[in-house]
Amino acid sequence: MRLAAASFVLCCSTVMAAAGELPTCDNASVLSTLSSRQAWAEAHTWKDGVTIAAVDRIDERRLVTEVFSVIDRRYCAARAELTAALPTTLYYVVSADEGFAGYGWNVEFCLSGRDPYRVYGADCKILK
Repeated sequence: MRLAAASFVLCCSTVMAAAGELPTCDNASVLSTLSSRQAWAEAHTWKDGVTIAAVDRIDERRLVTEVFSVIDRRYCAARAELTAALPTTLYYVVSADEGFAGYGWNVEFCLSGRDPYRVYGADCKILK
């Protein structure tokens, strides 16, 4: 029984430590990654000339650090000022241990009304 309790404590402290290392929604690296990936997608996929010009009104919607999940996630929303289009809501999630070869973090994003293939569901539902 003591071994099980010790394993549980170790598990939970590891998850919380990883969550502490997860970048915040307003982290400059996260925002830079969002902008560059959206610009790449625009140039190689959508080709409509719309890119992210600025991001503001950044808000953390929820932080998921479940005991039985190995991936911590921070769900975020912000307002994205776009070039050649009206501002829209930007939904994104920062995930721990999802970077190259499982190291570091990764970010997935969706611009409300600008996901023609519905990769993240209707109106970015999966990232909300």
